Amino acid sequence: MPANGAEICARCHELGRGCCTLGASGEREMFPLTHSEVEVIAAATGLKPVDFVVADRPAAAFLDFARRLHPLFERCMPGGVRLRLRITEGRCSLLGPGGCRLAAAARPMYCRLYPFFFTPDNRLMVLMSPRCLAQEGAKHWREVLARMHETEDNLRRIFELYQSLAASHAGGSRHLLSQLVTDLGGRPQGS
Repeated sequence: MPANGAEICARCHELGRGCCTLGASGEREMFPLTHSEVEVIAAATGLKPVDFVVADRPAAAFLDFARRLHPLFERCMPGGVRLRLRITEGRCSLLGPGGCRLAAAARPMYCRLYPFFFTPDNRLMVLMSPRCLAQEGAKHWREVLARMHETEDNLRRIFELYQSLAASHAGGSRHLLSQLVTDLGGRPQGS
């Protein structure tokens, strides 16, 4: 087993199993970005949001799933419009040969938390995936935590920041959404 979380993730991607390799239908199941996350990524990469973000309307089934997973996601998709990372050839457009091209601090909150998340009653959980090397053969979530060289306290700090970004998202996303729609020459995908 690789020595740390970054190496596990890089190995997953080398094997074509990584969470950022989504396949043709993966974009339907991508979690939303907040406008603040888009701004951080733009600053870190020098790219315009239109180069790495898509505004779309996910299917009702995804909206329902996301809402049940955590109410935070509903705040990130006001009016049913989601900002998500662009997919190119079934892969996140920010994925490089060794994993994410973004520094850890510039990555979206969901990506920083994965394969972990928090339940609505604030319990840490592992989002089960047969593709995740960190989960392979693990008997307990603490084993996955150790393999990722992560701590529950750090994940809670990231999640608290995510909740804060989600709370401020609705107002700020209108301007970003308007800019993206103008740059794309139309309406959000799926409208």
